[in-house]
Amino acid sequence: MICLQKNGAEMEIALLGAEMRAYRSADGKNRIWSGDPAVWKSTAPVLFPAIGAVKDGKISIAGKDYAVPRHGFAKFLDFEVTEQGEDFVTLTLHENAETKKVYPFDFALSVTHRFLANGFETRYTVENHTGRVMPFMIGGHPGFVCPMNPGERFEDYVIRFDKPEKVETSLCTPDTHLIDGSQPVCLGDGGRTLALNHADFDRLDTYIFEGLASRSVELVHKDTGHGLRFGFDMDVLAIWSMPGKNAPYVCIEPWQGAPARVDETGRFEDKPWHVELGVGQAYTCGYRMELM
Repeated sequence: MICLQKNGAEMEIALLGAEMRAYRSADGKNRIWSGDPAVWKSTAPVLFPAIGAVKDGKISIAGKDYAVPRHGFAKFLDFEVTEQGEDFVTLTLHENAETKKVYPFDFALSVTHRFLANGFETRYTVENHTGRVMPFMIGGHPGFVCPMNPGERFEDYVIRFDKPEKVETSLCTPDTHLIDGSQPVCLGDGGRTLALNHADFDRLDTYIFEGLASRSVELVHKDTGHGLRFGFDMDVLAIWSMPGKNAPYVCIEPWQGAPARVDETGRFEDKPWHVELGVGQAYTCGYRMELM
């Protein structure tokens, strides 16, 4: 475990999956979900090279099928520390014999966690070390404690978009977790506010918003306005809390990619929102959390 401290704030980063396991603000509060295995054992996994479920358990690349795991394999593998400073750490994963069985590319995936003045930033850099175009998806899955203070309820909180949105959520089938259609989402405050309610996650599992105008959202108490601001630069945003658990957290997940659709071809090259990275090129994206 890598532990960093700055101005009273602390981060804990695991080598396994380069996953942030804790972020404690200067007031001593852990803002990241605890990873309780009775509810959801993860805290902020890195999703690569797939996001969500794959159709029939496989992805077709250049005419050959590969059994890429749900949400990819990065979260199951140990990264190595490649750079570390006073306020950041960078961890890197390279291909190996096992990854090439399910994803036939040479790559470097680097994850940098860095302190901000009142929060943190996570950035991903993917490099293509293969002699052909490399398709992939990349995304974050951080869980944030909600409610944030004693005496509050999950339903006291809202997700507030920085721009008015008229959106639908993609619907995932409960058995295969593939996208099958969509339904409109009623946002309050002129298309800017999503009220959080455990019953909605029990029914929908996940809100999946594609092509938002917003590039930041706020997770805030609807009356006091306290909470956090979450910025991202990916094209898909998912909002999730474990169904059926009344879980005291909510995940705000920026994705460059999306789960498979029931009617898709299964070809990686046909998937919406994925990245196709040229030979020798690098792609960078990420997210930032700042307390309000």
